[in-house]
Amino acid sequence: MNKKLAYIVLILASGLVSCNFLDKNPDNRTEIDSKKKVRLLLVNAYDAPNYGPLCEFSSDNIIDNNTPDAQGFVNHKQPFNQGYNQIFAWKDVTAFTSQDSPYWIWNNCYKNIAVANEALVAIQKLEDEQGLDMRSEKGEALICRAYNHFILVNIFAQAYRSADLSQADMGVHYMTEPETGVNPSYERDNVAKVYELIEKDLLDALPLVSDEYYSVPKYHFNVKAAYAFAARFYLFKRDYDKVIYYANKVLGTTPAEAAAVMFDAEYCKNLGNVELELNAWMDPSSQANLLIQSTYSFALYGFVTTYCRYTFNRAPRDYTVNGSGPCWSGNFPGASIWRFNANYGGFFSKLYEPFEYTDKVAGIGYPHSIRREFTTGETLLCRAEAEIMKGQLSAAVSDMDVWAKGYLCTQDLTDARIKQFFKKSTNVQRTPTLNHSKMSPSWKISDDKLPYIWCVLHFRRIETLHDGMRWFDIKRYGIELTHEVGYPVTKYRLIWNDDRRAIQLPQEAIIGGQKANPRVMVGDNNALVATNGATTEPSGIGLYMELKDEMRTLTITPETNEDENAQTL
Repeated sequence: MNKKLAYIVLILASGLVSCNFLDKNPDNRTEIDSKKKVRLLLVNAYDAPNYGPLCEFSSDNIIDNNTPDAQGFVNHKQPFNQGYNQIFAWKDVTAFTSQDSPYWIWNNCYKNIAVANEALVAIQKLEDEQGLDMRSEKGEALICRAYNHFILVNIFAQAYRSADLSQADMGVHYMTEPETGVNPSYERDNVAKVYELIEKDLLDALPLVSDEYYSVPKYHFNVKAAYAFAARFYLFKRDYDKVIYYANKVLGTTPAEAAAVMFDAEYCKNLGNVELELNAWMDPSSQANLLIQSTYSFALYGFVTTYCRYTFNRAPRDYTVNGSGPCWSGNFPGASIWRFNANYGGFFSKLYEPFEYTDKVAGIGYPHSIRREFTTGETLLCRAEAEIMKGQLSAAVSDMDVWAKGYLCTQDLTDARIKQFFKKSTNVQRTPTLNHSKMSPSWKISDDKLPYIWCVLHFRRIETLHDGMRWFDIKRYGIELTHEVGYPVTKYRLIWNDDRRAIQLPQEAIIGGQKANPRVMVGDNNALVATNGATTEPSGIGLYMELKDEMRTLTITPETNEDENAQTL
């Protein structure tokens, strides 16, 4: 990534966390007075936080390895970060503020928004004073602003219900102007208002976004990434005609066109090396990747070191990638599964870490996690879900079959197979109760559509594994969860209208004047137990080097003889 215009960023990112600074511009402030400088500034709007760990730990994709397994065996592992204890129990997070924390996500999203707002001011000035054509830059700034607000509202607020009902739910403050005052005060907009403003920025941006000046378009909001964002936004808003319209612009309108731009799972699996597989997942030349973002994140370390208390293991694995599906037998064929230890779970190689060395001799630097923020696979499943909702079941099955065949499933996906595999049952992993009509009485799903909805949610769960999107799907449908913690086991229950579905704002933002999310409606009596607020974060580079040394000696072994996809590092 290009060098930052860091000085501007630091000034702009401060306001939504308690902070004082002078309102007088220093003499050496960078002047954004050319098209090139605007473009350089907008690079800083992609300093994406990795919201994957926070959302995955909140969802049903992660279990506590310290609870008894099927044989009654209990592990005694530590989490990589003590804050994970709070996240997994849906408690307010006070134990850390570094990478992957709510604070980190909140601060970086608002920093990106501040950069976009500063760019928009500079763009307007250049258009007015120099008559420059700044349409592409304006489109990029607007869509970056919209997307960062989209992440914020879906993490720190309740799921969108409807234009009327969501007016009663606190959202986030939608920033549309650069911060200029000292100790500014911000009010939280309601969820409906935030969605309205996201939609305005999105629709204003779409005709302007261009691929014309990017050296690597996949690292920016290029045209197809912008359309993919539109498809996801309208899926969450339940405007299904627009989901299909924008997804078609990414995928084409025929199964053959969609199949041609799916991820090359066969090539990736045949590489047989976790680092090479990572490169295949994140390849900017792949038609399947629409937007790729690099993050500073420790997402990998809870999965492949001795700090593996919370991982993708047991039931979540058994009912997704380590189990049969409606059109495959045995393990999911579309991706290799890597693991540190058979007891502790596994991961897809897309979670693996590229490392940025600042000193190769000393072996120090920064761990990264690369996010495939938008993919053709996820966009295809957005379209399939919209088609189901519109009663276009044949089209939806065709799209889901394209997705499955892209991940090497050899059986045809048919209505009969979907209905047979996704029957109403007590298996909450495959057929969870959907509380959509409780969230919004106008949202009705007939019984004949339920197997198809369960199917598309199942496929989305696999497609977006490690990315955090499963948490958003759980929120959208009001799916209830239970997390089991420790031994003796403590059970935490998250009900469909639980206040904790809106993750609590960082304490720094609350101290700075932002209104906290309520914690009245909770599904158990454990959520409000006081927690130790002492900071016990990873101790910087020393701990990281210890983990790097440990990783060099790891051996990945199969969990069972049937686990044909298990690989060795």
